[in-house]
Amino acid sequence: MTEILVVFTGGTIGSRQTGAVVDVDSGTGYALLERYRESAGALAEEIRFETAQPMTLLSENMMPAHWLALVRCLRERLATEPERFAGAIVTHGSDTLPYTAAMLGYALADVRLPVVLTAANRPLEDPRSNGLRNFAAAVDFIVDAALPGVYAVFENDRGEMPVMLGTRMAEARPFDDQFAPPYGAPLGHMLDGRFVPHEHAVNPPVAALRAAREPGLPPERLGFTTDIVYIRPYPGLDYGLYDFERLPRRPAAVLHGLYHSATACSAAAGAYESSLPAFAARCAALGIDVWLAPVKAADSARYRSAHELAEAGVRGLARIVPEAALVKLMAAYGTYPGRDPETVREREAFLARNVFFEHHEGGDW
Repeated sequence: MTEILVVFTGGTIGSRQTGAVVDVDSGTGYALLERYRESAGALAEEIRFETAQPMTLLSENMMPAHWLALVRCLRERLATEPERFAGAIVTHGSDTLPYTAAMLGYALADVRLPVVLTAANRPLEDPRSNGLRNFAAAVDFIVDAALPGVYAVFENDRGEMPVMLGTRMAEARPFDDQFAPPYGAPLGHMLDGRFVPHEHAVNPPVAALRAAREPGLPPERLGFTTDIVYIRPYPGLDYGLYDFERLPRRPAAVLHGLYHSATACSAAAGAYESSLPAFAARCAALGIDVWLAPVKAADSARYRSAHELAEAGVRGLARIVPEAALVKLMAAYGTYPGRDPETVREREAFLARNVFFEHHEGGDW
């Protein structure tokens, strides 16, 4: 008998539609298990589900406090009874799925079992919903692949079931609601109940996924700060609107996104309001760190503006999706807060580490 821990958190996969309103329903998760048992046939007889429900909410309302509760729930079950479970499934909303997946990738990097997040495009009673198929694929991945670490499965609009690393997910695209992994290269696909790895230069080999890993973050100190400001570049961005000097509460750090060519405005001639290097210098004077993501590999050709950013001392997180970079900063400054030298050393060591393949190898990015 295979035992799987299922942790319900809400989201569309845990919702019902009443009229024109979709909202979470605490009993829907258990209905999902019943639907699975009815559809899976003989396989369902070989699997026992243990359930937990630490929260019930739409994922857009997820906060760092919920992340901590989710980590505690998973660690208490998986770490204290490592031989009992084959793995865990976390049902979640699709809106913030990449952020929770990245968070779990860092917080549970050392767990020797698969933890699979999944969601649904529509409530389960809607015949167009992919929720049951996604859940079944998560079960199949645990049973067949048995890869330790944090992953996500979500059926795409072509009927394929990609498997993605938890730390390599961007938000679903507007308009078509699709998750697109970096380079268009998911870790693999589920096909007829089997995991088929996708061989690509950016993907870690299966042997690397099976290898033992150090804890990503100390469980006894784990924290996630909200004192991070995320800025995306656009033509005419006015940094004068970010006058941190006058604020009663200043951010611990700024994550600054980049255009697809790893660039942002570096113009300096009489244009402080639009110059990222000048903005970064002002932040540095206030003790606020500025990070860029994703930056290109150091040995890749870069545009002049990208060189100017590097020369100005603006540091970057390389080869990482912005969602995973943001969560990594929230974890780094939340777990290692403050400015004393030892804390700064620990924080920057964590940021430099490739905790769970968030910094991919291969390619310019």
